[in-house]
Amino acid sequence: MTNCLNCHNNIVKEASFCPNCGAKVITERITLKRILSEVAETIFGWDNKYFYTLKSLIIRPHLVLEDYVKGVRKRYVHPFTYLIIGATLVLFTFTFFLDNFMEHLNEFNIKLAENYKNIDVKNLDLQGTDKIQGEILKYFNIVTLLLIPLYSLFTFIIYRKTFNYAEHLVFNAYIQGTGFIVALIFFYISLITHPLVYSITTFITLFLHAYIFGKLYRLSIGMSILKLLLFNVMFIAFIIILVTLIVLVSILIAYLNS
Repeated sequence: MTNCLNCHNNIVKEASFCPNCGAKVITERITLKRILSEVAETIFGWDNKYFYTLKSLIIRPHLVLEDYVKGVRKRYVHPFTYLIIGATLVLFTFTFFLDNFMEHLNEFNIKLAENYKNIDVKNLDLQGTDKIQGEILKYFNIVTLLLIPLYSLFTFIIYRKTFNYAEHLVFNAYIQGTGFIVALIFFYISLITHPLVYSITTFITLFLHAYIFGKLYRLSIGMSILKLLLFNVMFIAFIIILVTLIVLVSILIAYLNS
């Protein structure tokens, strides 16, 4: 018998894992090869909780959400950890590769403008347009992250039955975390193919939303589409109301200062 170095429980010498805490029994010395192997196994291993959660959300999303609500937690990454990992990967990618993407997009815009003979490319403010597009891409995912509570309110109102608002926060965190990974994949594809490929992510994210909630609530395809349309209508209405309030407040401030 020997003792586990983590919980000090008695274990047999031949054991590979501690039966009490589950820690792996390490007997070899630390080497560079072992460090790299453990890092690769932890980050890229298919049995890694993050990849298992991602795979499960694509193959059987309703079971992941139902399991988590019921109390099955050890099997999956925490929903907000999952969301933050996705957002961090997007932020990292855009920090290092956005300039390459915008250069690729600028070349496409120039070729598109040159196809119209009556348009003078030199007089077009393509750089200004590209700058705006770049800023939108850079901050869109961050804004999306901040809007999770609002999305959850909408889905709570639209789907109503069975689950409460907090549970809808969990659902939307998982959905948006998966959406970030989809966006990453298409972003990298667009770098080596065509910049417009990235625009497909908007439709795929909408499909992902309808697909996962449809599975969770056992909805027909038609009902899933209807619920998705209602979600978009509510979001557009929110934007219109928000912009209207901002304009009114700006007018009021200008009037008071005059």
